[in-house]
Amino acid sequence: MARSHWPLRAAAGAGLLAGTWSALRYPVVQRGDVRVGDAVRKFGTPAMDAAVTYTTDLGSVYSVIGVATTLAGTGRRRLAADVLGIGLLAWNVAQLSKTRVRRQRPYEADGVRRLIRKPTGSSFPSGHSAVGVAMFTMLADRSRGGVSRRLLQAVGTYVALSRVYVGVHYPTDVIGGAGMGLVVGALWRGPLATINGRVVSRAIAAVDRAVRRA
Repeated sequence: MARSHWPLRAAAGAGLLAGTWSALRYPVVQRGDVRVGDAVRKFGTPAMDAAVTYTTDLGSVYSVIGVATTLAGTGRRRLAADVLGIGLLAWNVAQLSKTRVRRQRPYEADGVRRLIRKPTGSSFPSGHSAVGVAMFTMLADRSRGGVSRRLLQAVGTYVALSRVYVGVHYPTDVIGGAGMGLVVGALWRGPLATINGRVVSRAIAAVDRAVRRA
């Protein structure tokens, strides 16, 4: 994403987030959420259950740390710092938002099956979706080929869908979380770019000095 394009992505993300949040007040949305979620889970198999259970945490803080560590280890320290920063920012914004929107999880309100351990916090918005979309969209923007770009974008979408499949979020939760991830990513690459660029550069320089002294 060119830095000049960040307002469009921020506006799109804000629209998704605001639209899903506003829709929560309508019972018809809740009923639709249950039906769409059931449709996502309808074709599940034991093998698919296991695969999704083991990969849904690609949108977790642990994934952020793992990706950042791998990038740093391969010499891409600036990108590693961006992944860490954008992932932690998306996660914390989502967790703060959960305290403002106290929505029950689908397994609590509608008896939906839950394939993973009980998560903390309310259902809206999905923190994993926010982190997954923010992180993998940024990685896609910085990728060096069309195939890798589309693959990384697909992983971000998969993380969101997986949260519905494992029974811990409604579709509107993950759409709202995805919107939040787009907003965070756009702000990180746009108005916050100069600030975080300076912070990252100083942090890398400090690490280099510490390594030379060791």
